[in-house]
Amino acid sequence: MRLPKQIVRIANAVTNFSILVGIPRPPYTRANALIIETVGRSSGKRRRIPVGYIDDGGRIIVVVEDGKRAHWVRNALANDGQLRVHLRGAWRPARLQILDTDPESYLRRMSRVHAAFVRLESTTPGVVEILPE
Repeated sequence: MRLPKQIVRIANAVTNFSILVGIPRPPYTRANALIIETVGRSSGKRRRIPVGYIDDGGRIIVVVEDGKRAHWVRNALANDGQLRVHLRGAWRPARLQILDTDPESYLRRMSRVHAAFVRLESTTPGVVEILPE
Protein backbone atom coordinates (compact mmCIF):
# COMPACT_ATOMS: atom_id res chain seq x y z
CA MET A 1 0.00 0.00 0.00
CA ARG A 2 1.57 3.26 -1.14
CA LEU A 3 0.83 6.56 0.54
CA PRO A 4 -0.52 9.40 -1.65
CA LYS A 5 2.26 11.56 -3.15
CA GLN A 6 1.04 14.75 -1.49
CA ILE A 7 1.13 13.12 1.96
CA VAL A 8 4.66 11.85 1.29
CA ARG A 9 5.80 15.32 0.15
CA ILE A 10 4.46 16.98 3.29
CA ALA A 11 5.91 14.29 5.56
CA ASN A 12 9.30 14.57 3.81
CA ALA A 13 9.34 18.37 4.22
CA VAL A 14 8.57 18.07 7.95
CA THR A 15 11.18 15.33 8.37
CA ASN A 16 13.82 17.30 6.44
CA PHE A 17 13.23 20.29 8.69
CA SER A 18 13.44 18.20 11.86
CA ILE A 19 16.71 16.57 10.73
CA LEU A 20 18.21 19.95 9.78
CA VAL A 21 17.46 21.48 13.19
CA GLY A 22 18.18 18.32 15.17
CA ILE A 23 14.69 17.59 16.47
CA PRO A 24 13.87 13.86 16.61
CA ARG A 25 10.87 12.85 14.49
CA PRO A 26 10.22 9.18 15.14
CA PRO A 27 11.47 6.92 13.80
CA TYR A 28 14.21 9.39 12.73
CA THR A 29 16.91 11.07 14.80
CA ARG A 30 20.27 12.51 13.78
CA ALA A 31 21.74 9.15 14.78
CA ASN A 32 19.76 7.15 12.20
CA ALA A 33 18.64 9.60 9.49
CA LEU A 34 20.19 11.82 6.87
CA ILE A 35 19.00 14.01 4.03
CA ILE A 36 20.04 13.06 0.51
CA GLU A 37 20.29 15.84 -2.06
CA THR A 38 20.46 14.95 -5.74
CA VAL A 39 20.13 16.90 -8.96
CA GLY A 40 17.17 15.86 -11.12
CA ARG A 41 18.39 13.97 -14.18
CA SER A 42 15.83 15.71 -16.43
CA SER A 43 14.87 18.89 -14.59
CA GLY A 44 18.27 19.84 -13.18
CA LYS A 45 16.51 20.85 -9.93
CA ARG A 46 17.92 19.98 -6.54
CA ARG A 47 15.85 17.35 -4.75
CA ARG A 48 16.04 16.47 -1.05
CA ILE A 49 14.71 13.36 0.61
CA PRO A 50 15.08 12.09 4.18
CA VAL A 51 16.25 8.51 4.55
CA GLY A 52 16.95 6.27 7.49
CA TYR A 53 20.27 4.51 7.62
CA ILE A 54 22.22 1.95 9.58
CA ASP A 55 25.76 2.58 10.77
CA ASP A 56 27.40 -0.72 9.87
CA GLY A 57 30.82 -0.40 11.47
CA GLY A 58 31.32 3.09 10.05
CA ARG A 59 29.56 2.30 6.77
CA ILE A 60 26.34 4.20 5.98
CA ILE A 61 23.83 1.66 4.69
CA VAL A 62 20.39 2.63 3.36
CA VAL A 63 17.60 0.20 2.51
CA VAL A 64 15.82 1.83 -0.43
CA GLU A 65 12.12 1.01 -0.78
CA ASP A 66 12.22 0.97 -4.59
CA GLY A 67 15.84 -0.11 -5.01
CA LYS A 68 17.43 1.09 -8.26
CA ARG A 69 14.04 2.43 -9.41
CA ALA A 70 13.90 5.07 -6.65
CA HIS A 71 14.07 8.53 -8.19
CA TRP A 72 16.85 9.72 -5.88
CA VAL A 73 18.95 6.66 -6.71
CA ARG A 74 18.38 7.15 -10.45
CA ASN A 75 19.27 10.84 -10.12
CA ALA A 76 22.51 10.02 -8.30
CA LEU A 77 23.45 7.27 -10.78
CA ALA A 78 22.84 9.69 -13.69
CA ASN A 79 25.42 11.95 -12.03
CA ASP A 80 28.09 9.22 -11.67
CA GLY A 81 26.79 8.37 -8.19
CA GLN A 82 27.49 11.88 -6.88
CA LEU A 83 25.15 13.47 -4.33
CA ARG A 84 25.22 15.53 -1.13
CA VAL A 85 24.19 14.38 2.31
CA HIS A 86 23.25 16.22 5.46
CA LEU A 87 24.76 13.92 8.04
CA ARG A 88 25.13 14.65 11.77
CA GLY A 89 24.54 18.38 11.34
CA ALA A 90 26.64 19.13 8.24
CA TRP A 91 26.35 18.98 4.46
CA ARG A 92 29.05 17.01 2.68
CA PRO A 93 29.61 15.57 -0.79
CA ALA A 94 29.14 11.83 -1.11
CA ARG A 95 28.93 8.99 -3.55
CA LEU A 96 26.33 6.26 -3.90
CA GLN A 97 27.26 2.62 -4.31
CA ILE A 98 24.70 -0.11 -5.05
CA LEU A 99 25.19 -3.23 -2.93
CA ASP A 100 24.12 -6.68 -4.06
CA THR A 101 22.89 -7.97 -0.72
CA ASP A 102 19.70 -9.03 1.02
CA PRO A 103 17.79 -6.00 2.39
CA GLU A 104 16.10 -8.13 5.06
CA SER A 105 19.32 -8.58 7.03
CA TYR A 106 19.55 -4.78 7.38
CA LEU A 107 15.83 -4.31 8.05
CA ARG A 108 16.11 -6.63 11.06
CA ARG A 109 18.72 -4.25 12.53
CA MET A 110 16.63 -1.08 12.08
CA SER A 111 14.10 0.27 14.53
CA ARG A 112 10.94 -1.81 14.24
CA VAL A 113 8.84 1.22 13.24
CA HIS A 114 11.18 2.26 10.45
CA ALA A 115 11.60 -1.31 9.17
CA ALA A 116 7.81 -1.76 9.14
CA PHE A 117 7.39 1.43 7.11
CA VAL A 118 10.05 0.33 4.61
CA ARG A 119 8.35 -3.05 4.23
CA LEU A 120 4.93 -1.37 3.80
CA GLU A 121 6.13 1.08 1.13
CA SER A 122 8.53 -1.30 -0.58
CA THR A 123 8.12 -2.67 -4.08
CA THR A 124 11.60 -3.97 -4.89
CA PRO A 125 13.85 -3.09 -1.95
CA GLY A 126 17.54 -2.61 -2.51
CA VAL A 127 20.57 -1.70 -0.44
CA VAL A 128 22.96 1.16 -1.10
CA GLU A 129 26.01 2.47 0.68
CA ILE A 130 26.58 6.20 1.01
CA LEU A 131 30.26 7.13 0.93
CA PRO A 132 30.87 10.66 2.26
CA GLU A 133 33.96 12.30 0.78
